[in-house]
Amino acid sequence: MSKNLIIGTAGHVDHGKTTLIKALTGQDTDRLDEENERGVSIELGFSHLELNDDLQVGIIDVPGHEKFIKNMLAGAGGVDLGLLVVAADEIIMQQTREHLEILDLLNVKQGLIAVTKSDLVDDEWLNLVIYEIKEAVKDTFLEGTSVIPVSAVEETGIDKLKEEIEEVIADIPTKDKTGNTYFPIDRVFSLTGHGTIVTGTLLKGQIKEGAKLRIYPSGIDVRVRSLQVHEKGVETAYPGQRVGINLSGVDTKEVDRGDVLATKESLVKTEYLDARLEMLSSAPLILKHGDRIRLHLGAEEVLGRVYLLDNEELYPGEEGLVQFRLEEEVVANFKERYVIRRYSPMTTIGGGQILESNPIRHRKFEEDTIKALKIKEVGSSKERIELALKRNTSKPLSIEELIQITSLSTKQLSNKLASLVEDGRVVELATGRESSWLHQSHIQQLREEIISYLQDYHQQYHLRWGIDKEELRTKLSLRLDSNQYDLLLADLKQTNKIEEQDAKLSLENFEVEFNLEEEKIKEEILTSFNAQGFQPPRLEKVISDFANEDLATEIVDFLITNNKLVKVAENLYLHHQVLDKAKSLLREYLIKEGQISLAQFRDLLNSSRKYALPLLDYFDKQGVTKREGDIRHLEDK
Repeated sequence: MSKNLIIGTAGHVDHGKTTLIKALTGQDTDRLDEENERGVSIELGFSHLELNDDLQVGIIDVPGHEKFIKNMLAGAGGVDLGLLVVAADEIIMQQTREHLEILDLLNVKQGLIAVTKSDLVDDEWLNLVIYEIKEAVKDTFLEGTSVIPVSAVEETGIDKLKEEIEEVIADIPTKDKTGNTYFPIDRVFSLTGHGTIVTGTLLKGQIKEGAKLRIYPSGIDVRVRSLQVHEKGVETAYPGQRVGINLSGVDTKEVDRGDVLATKESLVKTEYLDARLEMLSSAPLILKHGDRIRLHLGAEEVLGRVYLLDNEELYPGEEGLVQFRLEEEVVANFKERYVIRRYSPMTTIGGGQILESNPIRHRKFEEDTIKALKIKEVGSSKERIELALKRNTSKPLSIEELIQITSLSTKQLSNKLASLVEDGRVVELATGRESSWLHQSHIQQLREEIISYLQDYHQQYHLRWGIDKEELRTKLSLRLDSNQYDLLLADLKQTNKIEEQDAKLSLENFEVEFNLEEEKIKEEILTSFNAQGFQPPRLEKVISDFANEDLATEIVDFLITNNKLVKVAENLYLHHQVLDKAKSLLREYLIKEGQISLAQFRDLLNSSRKYALPLLDYFDKQGVTKREGDIRHLEDK
């Protein structure tokens, strides 16, 4: 399997990084007129080294001058192997040390040291320089690594350096290609006839020609016209490759260095980030809660403040959990490396990895927050998914929302979610083609809430059979749509916990029971409606005749719900036996006479037009009669 890796240089200005790369690759990475005139690298320079058919190595030549540290950081995020460059005729300079610290903070694990300009010094001086270099790199990722004297002018040591590079790279694992696309942009320009071109190092996933992706944080959707890797057109770019991408659907003015090209819906823009922060031993300050900093993330630099979560303050060499609150929106990937620099003067003070890319605002020393971040830091992807679902207290989460929280791909998430469901730790709420997930603890919580609320409801309204189904949904602690809610209720009905009738819910086997006072009022109401037959009283009048109108209203509602009183029209209710009698009289008349008019029906009931007309309309709606003009016929002969 082919391997794609990035070498990043580190070293002081004038120590020969660009010249060394030209000797290694035959390519000049100084691409700007200003760089050639001044003899220093200002912007990132790129080239590639083909060691063999299966090993393609991109090289990032980062600027060495202190003023250009920001540009150095823009290219360092995707580095697999750090190449420290020190000139033999000088000692290690402060900028070299800062470059080395940055690569260390960015978790670069492999590296080599090249001593350039070795032809300018004698052996004694060269050995002294090598000794000083080895002392300087102690306790860094370069401790114990090879130190190779080279001369780009005389072309000595170059082949040896290539051999060492190939040997070290052999131990670097191949990158995973299955994740979401994550491509921090470090250059943007246009070419006549092509349009917008962006470059960067592909950190995760793959990019195919024709792919539809999104630029974050702007949210602009784009299409990949074409791809170039190492100056050659390709159909697919893989993690670890330096890639040039021709995009359609966006103007160069709409894209900035620091933006990220990624899978649609895979990222969420935010002004908050949770992270593990490691302070440099050389940091020139004690970091305090709320200090203003410069955050370097990918190719982005953004101002913000750092808030300590598990420490009062951080001394040089210490580490802790922090939350960054930024002055601009950014996007970040889980465990993406970052560096922070002092706001002023701009010196590197620490760095680490992102643990949460869209957190809520935290307070210092929150135990649950600290515990959760530590799980995210060392836990498996399965544990992180479960944690995300467990800590989510608003609603079931969709696959798209989990992608944004976990930085996992759809396939990765689906496999882990299936395993969590099988373990009984997570519940899938599948509605048609869409699914959402809740942690089992939330499912249990919702069940208990429903049961508890129904118990309270029955106690408070013991004359009502149950609560309106939708009303209860609005009272739950988690937001559920109607389909998700029905799935939850189905489980409770299956386990004989609740019953549902006419969109109302009650506890299983709940029955309305009347006390003596309530039974008396109920009978009085029924008697009143029964006695007045086809000219019933108004409900408001009946209720107002009782001293306890609230209780009378409750009993009337019960009688209506249980069809003892039947609503015929607005403000017109009949006793159920009276309604049955009217229906029976109507049917007998129509069977005998074949048709009936309103006046005939009024006389049949010995009532009035006020009651006879709405009652006929009611029977029309019930399918008992069929109206033709002013005449009714029997519908169900």
